[in-house]
Amino acid sequence: MGLAAVPWPPGEHLVYTLRYRGLAVGTYGVTATKAGSDAWNYVGTLNPTSLARLVGFDFSMESLTGPGLTTQRFVKEIRSPFSGQIRLVAEVGKALVGKRFRNGRLEGTYRVARRQVWDDLSLLYYIRANPEATEVAFVGLYGVVKGRLQSLGTQLIRVPAGRFRAQGYRFNTPQAYFELWIAGPGRLPVRVVFGYRDERVEARLLRR
Repeated sequence: MGLAAVPWPPGEHLVYTLRYRGLAVGTYGVTATKAGSDAWNYVGTLNPTSLARLVGFDFSMESLTGPGLTTQRFVKEIRSPFSGQIRLVAEVGKALVGKRFRNGRLEGTYRVARRQVWDDLSLLYYIRANPEATEVAFVGLYGVVKGRLQSLGTQLIRVPAGRFRAQGYRFNTPQAYFELWIAGPGRLPVRVVFGYRDERVEARLLRR
């Protein structure tokens, strides 16, 4: 998918308020940069609140995509007083290989003979470019989760950046949860929820 086909500009930077398990933990910046003719690099970093910093909470993600905006490499790290440090590293070659670390030690791996997958960040941008998408394969902590992307219709969504008439999407399984609301001609992501079970993070657009 070429540059002209996507509704966001190179270097787009969006800032969100971030909540983890319902608790405000800071602001989260997401930047999209070109990494080649068919590649994008998405980076999400947290600017934590004083309390979140005090208890040691941190959250970061980086996704490199290739043709079709599918994941080529994904790194996700979350550190909390509830679960310690969890780090997921997933890379796509002849197959997808995922490695899960807890507190710096390898906890588990998986290998899936599938090359067309998406992660927390790449799925967000894939839907922005392909709002008609229905079937996805999601990079989870314990393996690839396949399922249907459900349309939630159009609703008025209130976030710190304002009120938006937005189109909603949801991917919901016991292993992974993803919810996205996009608005306007640029299909701006105004609200995003991702995680699994009770480990969910909610991002609401603050500014762009």
